[in-house]
Amino acid sequence: MECDDIRKRLTAWVDGELPARQAHEIERHLDRCPKCRLSAQGQRQMVQVLNALPAMAAPAGFSRRTLRAFRMGLEPQNLIQWWQHLNFIMRGAVCGAALAGLLFGAVMGTSLAAPDTDSPITSYHALYAGTGIFP
Repeated sequence: MECDDIRKRLTAWVDGELPARQAHEIERHLDRCPKCRLSAQGQRQMVQVLNALPAMAAPAGFSRRTLRAFRMGLEPQNLIQWWQHLNFIMRGAVCGAALAGLLFGAVMGTSLAAPDTDSPITSYHALYAGTGIFP
């Protein structure tokens, strides 16, 4: 193993998460390489210091507030608030305008007339010819 490979796996080795074979290869490399050995010692010291720190308890309601903030980030609050402030007539008008836009797009996107006999029919036209809808 080379130093780059060792450095990538060093944290897992310090935490004891590697299979025995890989751990043994890293240990052999550390015996030969002072630079990697120094890095491993630093990692071990950092783990020891972090493990020596006292456990911290989360403040009361922390989970509830965090979950609420997360959910608010997922929902577009401005659109929901806008919709809720509309009265019944305005909601109907918005839905009607949306429906009119969809219908307009459907009509404009599809020609209901048969293609000219003078123009060549492509395979795309032939596909839709049996349905009576010609794009």
